[in-house]
Amino acid sequence: MLYGVGSSKRIQAGVAVAFVCLLLSASCTTQNIRSASDTPNIQETLIVMAFNIRHGCGVENWGAASSSFFRGCTKRLDRVVSAIRSVDPDVVGLQEVDSAHVAELAAALDMNYAYSPHNPSGYGRWWGNAVLTKFEILDSEVTSVGGSGSINRSVVTAVALINDHRTALVSVHTDHRLHSESSITSILDHVESLALPTILIGDFNMAPLDSRTSLITKTAGFIDTAAAVNTGQAMGTFGGHRIDYIFAQASSFEVLDASVVAPKHHNASDHLAYYTKLRWK
Repeated sequence: MLYGVGSSKRIQAGVAVAFVCLLLSASCTTQNIRSASDTPNIQETLIVMAFNIRHGCGVENWGAASSSFFRGCTKRLDRVVSAIRSVDPDVVGLQEVDSAHVAELAAALDMNYAYSPHNPSGYGRWWGNAVLTKFEILDSEVTSVGGSGSINRSVVTAVALINDHRTALVSVHTDHRLHSESSITSILDHVESLALPTILIGDFNMAPLDSRTSLITKTAGFIDTAAAVNTGQAMGTFGGHRIDYIFAQASSFEVLDASVVAPKHHNASDHLAYYTKLRWK
């Protein structure tokens, strides 16, 4: 079940509407900040971006990953915004977003958003995943997909109105310590329950030849957008390895292009922002 705004709470011109959705004792905050006149619906193509922003720390002390480092590093959200703006995406799936930064990023980009921390009651309560989009968000949901030890991970789903279709936009960040298929299976079970055209966006922490990738593409019927087009620019997203993906449901979308952002934006994070251009079938 999705918990969100009903028709009486749809966005009005110039008025921001916020709501909170609850699932499995987690919470997500969603806000439509774009005016109705600036909110698209019908368009033939979509540009979708996946971007792990490393809490806004850029490439400072590359490889550092402690909570104390992330809290104390120099925040350069302007670089994150610049990298995103460079391709003018319609949808962005963000990972490693601080709770204190998501509204600021959305406002700077003039995009509606849904956000949830990974684990509101424990480790991960101050950072999580977000979906930013130019489209009106109708509903949103956060779903636990497990993790290693006491570290829980979750995915955020925003259901947006695109081409008169309710479309599920899912921001994913799986635990790099967890190599089983359990998290991917949980995500795919969640997608199946939605029964909507779906795009999976994020840091999956797996290689292209991993069995978990095949589970998404061969078993669940998604397109690995980077593999669907002939471009070397779409390959390495983290230290030369491809671990960030955009998977589009093959029954609803075809892939026109894929790439990473220009080199001048590579200092915005330790991950390169990856994007693809999709067309509705």
